Amino acid sequence: MEPAYTLITLEADYREACDTVIARAEHEIMIFDRDLAAPRLDDKARIDRLASFLSAEGLHRMRIVLHAPETLRANSPRLMQLFTRFSHLIEIRQSPDNLRHLADTHILADDNHAIRRFQFDQPRCALHLDDPLAVRPWRQRFDELWEQSTPCLSVNATGL
Repeated sequence: MEPAYTLITLEADYREACDTVIARAEHEIMIFDRDLAAPRLDDKARIDRLASFLSAEGLHRMRIVLHAPETLRANSPRLMQLFTRFSHLIEIRQSPDNLRHLADTHILADDNHAIRRFQFDQPRCALHLDDPLAVRPWRQRFDELWEQSTPCLSVNATGL
C-alpha cells in the first residue's frame, strides 16, 4: 500500500485515527501518553478492539509508557479489567521524572502505522499509515522511552 499522511485537528478525528491505528496492528501496539485520557481507550468500543487484537491467533502484545499511571487506575475500570485479563501480553511502565515534561503522545502499530499527537492538551496530530520510514523515528523514540521507564501497574489474574 502507498504511505498515507493526514493532519488531524479535531478531538473526534483524533480518536477515530487511534481506532484506525489499533485496527491495523498485526503484532504489537505501543503507546506513549500522559494518562490515556485523550484517546479514551476505556470506551467500550475501544476496549473491544483491543481485546480482539490481544485474543487473536498469533503473538500479540501491547506496551505502554505513561507519565501518570495512577490516573489510569483510578479512572479507567474497563481498561484495568483488560489489563488483568491479558496481563501476560501487556506491559505498562512509567516514564522517569526527568522525562515527564514531554508533551507529545503516540500510538504505534507494528512498525508501519502511527498517530502522533504533538501536544497532549491540543488535538493537532499526524496520522501515518503504511509508512515505515515515517514511523521509524517514533518507534526508536518509544524504545528509548521504554528502556528508561520503570514497570508499574502490575496486574495479574488475582488482582494482587
